[in-house]
Amino acid sequence: MARILKVGQFGHTFTRGMEEYVKTVEQRTHHVSEGTIKLWRSITLFVAFPIIGLAMANCYLKHQEEHSKPPPEFVHYPYLKIMNKPFPWGDGKHSLFHNPRINYIPGIGYEEQH
Repeated sequence: MARILKVGQFGHTFTRGMEEYVKTVEQRTHHVSEGTIKLWRSITLFVAFPIIGLAMANCYLKHQEEHSKPPPEFVHYPYLKIMNKPFPWGDGKHSLFHNPRINYIPGIGYEEQH
């Protein structure tokens, strides 16, 4: 049969060993040495910033490479571009956030070429 704890014992289970974790203010404060400050400043300046710069250059070059390619051929699947009624603005074929270079219009195709 399971042992039932009394109310006083139940509260004691959560506070048991709390003295091990509670430290004085002097023990909790950690003074940073000048060597540690210089180390992290050097890591930031000579490692982190160059890596961020290389990542930015990589993103820019990938972005330029992607925009130089023509858009993929549109494959008409029967479940795509289903319009039961036209949009209430313009000619009814353009969505609200239409991009003429990216969005394909059924029956017309791409409005602008890259």
